[in-house]
Amino acid sequence: MKSILRSIFYMPGVVTHELSHHIFCIIFNAKVIKVCYYNFKDSSGYVRHERPKHLYQDVLIAVAPFFLNTFFGGLVAYPTIINKLPTIGLLSLNWRDILGIIISISIGMQAIPSKGDALSMWNFIGESNMNFLLKITARLIIAPLIFVVFLLNFLSSFLKIDLFYGICVCFFGPKIIEYIINIGVIREFINGIQSA
Repeated sequence: MKSILRSIFYMPGVVTHELSHHIFCIIFNAKVIKVCYYNFKDSSGYVRHERPKHLYQDVLIAVAPFFLNTFFGGLVAYPTIINKLPTIGLLSLNWRDILGIIISISIGMQAIPSKGDALSMWNFIGESNMNFLLKITARLIIAPLIFVVFLLNFLSSFLKIDLFYGICVCFFGPKIIEYIINIGVIREFINGIQSA
């Protein structure tokens, strides 16, 4: 029963993670070969795709979940965190609000790129047609990012960094989205005053 609940909890995050890869493959015209958005057996998924033309495209495909999961996790929690929580408090949340918070945390937890994502970036360089000096330079540039991804995955196993990040996405993500929206409103107001 515990594994079934865990699998259900991870599902929104994993699906969003894999969908992020898929969307970026479409953006960069990297042909998608096979997709599994979610596998109930081990709470995982994958997107197999052909190599894009450029290294930066492969890097963005690999780290896409960091950006999209963070955004969507904050967006899912937005109505509860911005509209309800500050005005009526924690005790008045209904089941939909609590479900939104749980889904938001799940999506945020899966924002950290996987070890497979990091290896994809590393292997792209090795399989490319770059000359030897360019390959070494590219690997030196990309190595810190790959190290950070491996470190975050390692820390997620022991310190639950992924859960911490998911909670941060849920509670701070909506505030950041609101801040960005308000900046746009303020800019429009200032531009309207200046043009008048």
